[in-house]
Amino acid sequence: MPKTGNNIYMRKDGRWEGRYIKERNANGKIAYGSVYGKTCLEVRHQLSLHSDDVFAPTSIRDDSHPRLIKTFAEVASQWLSVISLKVKQSTYAGYSATLALHILPQLGSCNMQSLSAVDISRFAGHKLENGRIDGKGGLSAKTVRDMLSIVKSVMEFARAEDIITGGLAITYPKQQQQAMRVLSRQEQSSLVAVLISDMDVHKLGILLCLYTGMRIGEVCALQWQDISPDFDKLSVRQTLQRVKNTGDGVEKTKILIDTPKSARSVRDIPIPKFMSAYLSRFVGDSRSFLLCTADAAYTEPRTMQNHFARNARAACIAGANYHTLRHTFATRCVEAGVDIKSISEMLGHANVSFTLNRYVHSSFDQKREGMNKLEQYIGM
Repeated sequence: MPKTGNNIYMRKDGRWEGRYIKERNANGKIAYGSVYGKTCLEVRHQLSLHSDDVFAPTSIRDDSHPRLIKTFAEVASQWLSVISLKVKQSTYAGYSATLALHILPQLGSCNMQSLSAVDISRFAGHKLENGRIDGKGGLSAKTVRDMLSIVKSVMEFARAEDIITGGLAITYPKQQQQAMRVLSRQEQSSLVAVLISDMDVHKLGILLCLYTGMRIGEVCALQWQDISPDFDKLSVRQTLQRVKNTGDGVEKTKILIDTPKSARSVRDIPIPKFMSAYLSRFVGDSRSFLLCTADAAYTEPRTMQNHFARNARAACIAGANYHTLRHTFATRCVEAGVDIKSISEMLGHANVSFTLNRYVHSSFDQKREGMNKLEQYIGM
């Protein structure tokens, strides 16, 4: 009979049973009551309505200063209120959406004092196996790790507020380092041929990212005042993204234009000389966005992803997404002999090691060239 602690058991009939202290007689003898449910979480919620004692062992309970029984959802709401003053609006929106869509439906009704490492482990396992909102499979280890980081932050907040004592050892799923997609030189040439043919502002934005390494949100937020008059330099000062609307508005999401993700992301990037001919065709008012059209003042990231997908298909390129442009830029820079420090700064990374580990990809031809150099050096 599996037991989760705190007088909660799975019965032989498959149901869960929880016991709580119903009353004590004059001699101090305890009379127990029981609640039943289809899931452990359902029983935990029912127990929270009956008794505080079941969630707080007498060995650690201070009756002169009892802790209030709060659910994970209640504490998470308090945590969000506190961090809203400390983090960027986009970060807050991301935390809020992750809690609402993924964490609270499974852990929200759990009592903070009784939440166990087993509960969190089961939550992580469910998300890995079948965590997608559309029910079509599991989430990546990285996504689940990010969710567990939020759970951990809420737990740490609860401990700091004296809602719980101690902490839980959270086990994070192992994250597999996936090979990043990089366009081959032939694929890059094919894509460029498609982009410069009957060019529009969206093709211009894709081409600019391919040769500067900008993130998709950065090019969407780029204004003509961010590009030098000679088209030889651009300044990344803001980013554009669609985030969950955490206010009282009718719309579920909204466009947010804010500073980049980190201080290092605010940077100046040299523009290749050949790009000036293309940029000069579309130059607009200094305050207008580079990717503006007759129908819209700006282009949002999802639309740019769709434009990239169409142009990639036209170039017969498969298995690539918009971020592939950034990886390709970094790899071509390495192949051309650009120093890693310069590449890291153009990409807006915090340190060179991150650039090397995540964005620099050597081809087999490079490895062969290196081997040839070794043979020449040792005189074989």
